[in-house]
Amino acid sequence: MERIAIWVLIAAGLVFLAIGLAFDEGLRSPLWWLELVLYAMMILGFARGGARLRLRLWPAALVFVSASWACGMAYELTLTVYGTGFGGMHPDTRASFILAQGDYILIALATLMLVRLWHLDFSGAFWLAMGKSLTEGLIFTGVLAATITSGALGTAALALGYYTLAYASFVALPLLLVAPESLWRPSAAPRKRPPVWALVMTGFAVAFVIRIIWGLGWGPLATSVFALPPNPVP
Repeated sequence: MERIAIWVLIAAGLVFLAIGLAFDEGLRSPLWWLELVLYAMMILGFARGGARLRLRLWPAALVFVSASWACGMAYELTLTVYGTGFGGMHPDTRASFILAQGDYILIALATLMLVRLWHLDFSGAFWLAMGKSLTEGLIFTGVLAATITSGALGTAALALGYYTLAYASFVALPLLLVAPESLWRPSAAPRKRPPVWALVMTGFAVAFVIRIIWGLGWGPLATSVFALPPNPVP
């Protein structure tokens, strides 16, 4: 049932993306197609049953964090603010990618810790991705919240699938590149994975804390240290 639920969310996300592309809603980066590449990698990896690359812990951890970061940067290249530059955090490309580091690196490290702690595979990380995506959709951009309050529940369900799919492309996809067991913390008995609702709530809480750290710490610090131009993005 869980695998079916994941496929349903992936399908919903792709439908939402297709509608957006068909009606050209919003500005798109010239590299928007990288998003499709990420989703194709995830769908093919999930369909074939997972990763085949088995490594020792530290090389596996390095591959996971590097892959998460690289996928996150690829996703950022698909975004643009007001049609200027690349990245979704600032109209200036350099500023956007400097600011993004305080988000994607912490997300990769936090996900690695949870994968090790709870012996998560792709499916477990997928639900973490859903929870993390909700902080953006419900709070920090409010797009999903606005869709729900407007009464367009069908559109909201598709949007939820899309937000989950987008975050899973850098939260869960790396576990289709490196075998999850390579990252698990050794234990005498198999760990019992938390239920789906707990994974979603944990993802939400972790991402919320990361966004607070970003807003109060990394954002102002990076702006000062790197002399970034003022950011008109709220």
